[in-house]
Amino acid sequence: MEYSIYYIFVYKGQINGRGCTDCVSDDWLNVEVSKEMFDAVGKYGNDYYIYSNGEIVNNPNYDKILLDKAKFDKIALNDELRDTALLSGVTYQNVLFDSDTDQKVNLLATVNMMSDEDTITWYGMDNQGLLCTKADLMAIGRLITELHSFCWNMNAYIKEQIEEAGTLEELEKIEINYNRQ
Repeated sequence: MEYSIYYIFVYKGQINGRGCTDCVSDDWLNVEVSKEMFDAVGKYGNDYYIYSNGEIVNNPNYDKILLDKAKFDKIALNDELRDTALLSGVTYQNVLFDSDTDQKVNLLATVNMMSDEDTITWYGMDNQGLLCTKADLMAIGRLITELHSFCWNMNAYIKEQIEEAGTLEELEKIEINYNRQ
């Protein structure tokens, strides 16, 4: 349906939506705009324009707003992928073991109670058991520590790249990869 009048709504000096009928309230302004401007707010959001000196004008900070939002989203994705990598497990003698903090604590506690000659069956993520010596448990612990160190260092490195990106193009070029191969 095609309308003949298009409004951008302004509340307390801030653009806060759009519509094709008046917003009836003493606190809201109804600023009549072109269909192109109306559509742009629908496509790009309320921050695309600003209300200044009684009119709707292009927001000179829009590119920075987009970049900041994109950085926020990329950091969130980076953290999500880091967390996935941290929990991906470590492989020792063809058994995939948990790599979470509980596993590290359990390994440390068990190693502290074992003599060098003791053995224990340690179970992997798929419930596959492996007969382990104290040295084996320490090796699994080292793998977990290496994984955690890699993930946290990579996370910091990627976040630094994200924060230093000056344009959306630079930000899009940043690869988030926690694959250690």
